Amino acid sequence: MSAPDTNIEKQKDNHKAPLLGVKGAIGFGALMLILVLGFTMANSNDPQGDAGLNPVDGAAAETTATGTASD
Repeated sequence: MSAPDTNIEKQKDNHKAPLLGVKGAIGFGALMLILVLGFTMANSNDPQGDAGLNPVDGAAAETTATGTASD
């Protein structure tokens, strides 16, 4: 059941601080997401985005036990 005499403007004034806190938390979360994505992209060492592929012919590079590429 709903209240019979709901005054939206009065409730908006009474809940101003919590609503501002929720808006601030959403903004902070969005800012952190943007910063994490930017930091990750800025520190990427693979400019072509082909992790694990040989840049010469696009084939996957096979490695030996020592970690060097073999032809």
